[in-house]
Amino acid sequence: MAKSISPPAKGTLRAIRIFYELPEEALDMLESKCRWSTYDAGDEIVPYLDDRDDVYFLLKGKARVMIYSVSGKVVGFRDIEPGHPFGEYAAIDKLPRSARVEAREPMLVARLSANDFWTVMRSQPRVMEAMMVHLVAQVRLLTARVFEFSTLAVNNRIQAELLRLAGNPEPGSGPAMISPCPKHAEIAVLVSTHREAVTREISRLAKMGVIERLEGHNLRIRDVDRLVQMVQDATGE
Repeated sequence: MAKSISPPAKGTLRAIRIFYELPEEALDMLESKCRWSTYDAGDEIVPYLDDRDDVYFLLKGKARVMIYSVSGKVVGFRDIEPGHPFGEYAAIDKLPRSARVEAREPMLVARLSANDFWTVMRSQPRVMEAMMVHLVAQVRLLTARVFEFSTLAVNNRIQAELLRLAGNPEPGSGPAMISPCPKHAEIAVLVSTHREAVTREISRLAKMGVIERLEGHNLRIRDVDRLVQMVQDATGE
C-alpha cells in the first residue's frame, strides 16, 4: 500500500532522465505539483485497466509491468528501473491502464497528474524529445520480445534475457555482470516459461563455462561472445 511522504530534497526529480535538461525553475515548479509515495515489495502501484491517468516517476527501487491471466498466469512485459517514468500511456491516450505495475522492491515514487504532465511536455521541447526517445525504446524492447517469443525456443529466450539483464554487452567486451540477478521465477515470467526451465538452462550454461553464479545473488557472463552467438544461431542472424 502506498505511503504518502513529504517532498524529498529539492532537485530530486533531476534523477529522472526525461528531466535531465529541464531548467531549474521549471523543475522546482514540477516538484511542487508532484505527490510523493513509498511502496513495499509486492505492492500494486498501477492496477490493470484502472481509469486513472497520473504519470509516475521511479526514483528508488524497481517495478515490473505485468498482467495476470484469468487462470493466474503472470505475463511480464518489462522491468522499470530508477530514472524512468511509467503510466504515461494512459496520460497520452486517455484509455484504461494497459497493464499492472507492481513493486519488486521498496520504492520511492513521484506522481504527477496527466494535465500537469502535458503542460511540461508542451512547454519544454527537450522533455518532449526525451519522452519520444523513451517511448521508442519501449517499442524496440517489446518488438524484440515478440520476435523472440515467435521464433526462439525457451532456452534461447532465456539466453537472450540474460544478455538483456546484463545490458546487452557487445561481443568482445569481456565478461558482464548481472547484479543482482533476478530469481529464476522472475526470469521465467519475462520469457513466458516456468521456473524449472530457467533453472535447467542456467545450470547448463554454468557447466559449459558460459556463466558463473556468484555470492549475493549475482551472476557473471564469462563468455559474452559465446552467449551472443547462441542467440544469433537461433535467430539466423
